[in-house]
Amino acid sequence: MPHVDFESGERSPRLSSRRPAPVRYVPPLQYLLGVLRYLWPIPGLFRYAAVLLREDVEEVLSRPDIFKVPFAGEMTRLADGSWPGTPFILGTDDKSAHDEQLVRLMHVFRLDDVETVGEIARRHASRTVGAATGGELDAIEKLITDVPLDICVEYLGVPVGDRRSFTEALVCLSGHLFGPPPIVQKPHVDAMADIVREVVDDAIRAARRVPPKPTTVMGRLMREESRDTEVRAFLLGLIVGFVPTTTIAGGHILEMMLRTGGMLRMTRAAALSGDETLLGQCLFEALRYKPINYGPFRVCEKDYVVAANSWRRKRIREGTFVLACTMSAMFDRSRVKQPYVFTPGRPAADRLQFGLGLHWCVGAFIAQAQLVQTFKPLVMQPGLERAQGCAGRLQRWPKSIFPRHLVVRIPGKSS
Repeated sequence: MPHVDFESGERSPRLSSRRPAPVRYVPPLQYLLGVLRYLWPIPGLFRYAAVLLREDVEEVLSRPDIFKVPFAGEMTRLADGSWPGTPFILGTDDKSAHDEQLVRLMHVFRLDDVETVGEIARRHASRTVGAATGGELDAIEKLITDVPLDICVEYLGVPVGDRRSFTEALVCLSGHLFGPPPIVQKPHVDAMADIVREVVDDAIRAARRVPPKPTTVMGRLMREESRDTEVRAFLLGLIVGFVPTTTIAGGHILEMMLRTGGMLRMTRAAALSGDETLLGQCLFEALRYKPINYGPFRVCEKDYVVAANSWRRKRIREGTFVLACTMSAMFDRSRVKQPYVFTPGRPAADRLQFGLGLHWCVGAFIAQAQLVQTFKPLVMQPGLERAQGCAGRLQRWPKSIFPRHLVVRIPGKSS
């Protein structure tokens, strides 16, 4: 919008030509990753290796026949609580089986659902931000985690009673399945899986007695006459892949906004302008600086040479756990222009927050809609800042990377 001199009513060419100063930020870990990308782009030690350059990350993630997800067996077991378990698309590396489940998933997830999920998030987020008293709000617990749980209830059709224990169980399962391998059976993880299965099973039994709304995922699954074990595996996989992931994404976005005031100012301007596309671009550009993790792990099924036609060629031995370091790849200067400049609207190819290849996140559009509508009423508040002391620092669930608390102050709402 050009500057207008409100005394004369005319545009000021001197001010209208001004551009906001670019926001440049170098995440601390990127100093180390930058050196490694140059000197040791495919580091390896014992049974572990990592690929740091964008080209090599793409190669690993595009070869599910060689580099397989390490959590497939454990995910199917946890779905039923015993072997062999019921498979879900997240743990499927076979392309034909994956595509078969994807077709079914698209019958349940529909394009119109993006608006439905966005409306649920908008309504709950607006109410939560509007009801913040004393000028303070625990933006993680009361907003960024709570809104996905609301979506579980209203959109997935899975009522959640004790939200705290349910969230703790989901965080445990997500960290167990998607964290560093090897992934082995653990009694406390099984106990947490019992909590999630009980919630899902209760919802299935209720849906068998009284048909749910056809607009819910549960309602659509019921109409397909699926077996209860299939419905449970489907819903459990969706919930474990959705609630903890959007919580950590939202927590990291908020942390970056508060850490770098320039990012927050640009994001707030986008929200105030009503441009939700630009708002989303700001949010996910912030997530590029602090993504949900270092990247996905894969296990090499047979000996394979990465970057075979380059100076950095590296033989990966069978059984090696490989980190496809998307965190590094998103700052690879050979493929990403001005990686340390905050650039909303940069090419989608620069961002790998939702993965790549066969296991690209199929719920990405729903997650984007939820996060945009969750953040919109928050970033629009003037003077948004951290609370003082420990409350204003990002706190995580014990022994995990998942955000749990971060209290913000909204001075405009102070009494």
